[in-house]
Amino acid sequence: MSGSSDPRFEAVDLTGWLLDRDEPSGENEKTWFRDPESPDRRWIYKPNRENRSEHEDRSELVASILAQQFGIPSADVRLGYLKGSRGCLSRNIVSNEDNELEHASLYLSEFVENFDPRAKGSTGHSEHWIRTILEQLEPPIAAPVEGLRAVDWFAGYLIFDALIGNTDRHSENWAIEITPKGTMHLAPSYDHATSLGVTTRGPRLARVLSSEALLKQFAMKATAYRFEGHTKTSLVDFAAHFLEGCGPDAQRYWRESVLQFEVGVANRIIEQSKMSAEATRLAAKIVSINKERLVSCLGC
Repeated sequence: MSGSSDPRFEAVDLTGWLLDRDEPSGENEKTWFRDPESPDRRWIYKPNRENRSEHEDRSELVASILAQQFGIPSADVRLGYLKGSRGCLSRNIVSNEDNELEHASLYLSEFVENFDPRAKGSTGHSEHWIRTILEQLEPPIAAPVEGLRAVDWFAGYLIFDALIGNTDRHSENWAIEITPKGTMHLAPSYDHATSLGVTTRGPRLARVLSSEALLKQFAMKATAYRFEGHTKTSLVDFAAHFLEGCGPDAQRYWRESVLQFEVGVANRIIEQSKMSAEATRLAAKIVSINKERLVSCLGC
């Protein structure tokens, strides 16, 4: 991958795109569009939020590319802009527009009484109930290899979260893809915007970057608080624990995936994003540090 040759880093002007509908779920403004040149597939546009990082769109794009590098099915993301706003475009993650997508929160509500996806402490979004749902699902339709179960792929999603410091895997940030025949699959991973330290700005960012020790401390503060009972558990430890509950084939596969993940390639992807020099350095350090932590924790 070289220079500016990768078209994914060129922002798309949505002025001529076809408005489909607003997205009612989630806390933030989102709108579905159709590319007039390919109207059979929808894209969701998420403008950057004023109270968040100016690089929110770029972190989501970088994370989507790193997910492909790591080997998990994930959303196809582009940069976009519309009427003065800047944000990211994410292609509908279903493999076919005839398929439906349901957030995991809907299924958790069938097991957990009065389930609230935004409950303090993530009550109900527990490893037990997550595994209960995953055991009923088929692997992602877009899975790049065969032989792994849905629960094994979810373990891969968690390992990837740990790699990029994604602390936002709540019950509406993973989903089930349902075919017209009723077959249920784990959907590809999506919504990685709050990763790579992107919300760290100003004096705090400068302080974190001031020493290797502070960088490592920062990386270790990313916790699995979106899962019940794991408010203080690091993402790395939670991912390793979840993987222990999978079979030997899955454990072997994800250990090899971590070992083979090339930090140098990831750094070049991050550099292409054109985030600030400080944000770029932090993102690269997070990936590098977390790979070392995963190698150690997984016994690679």
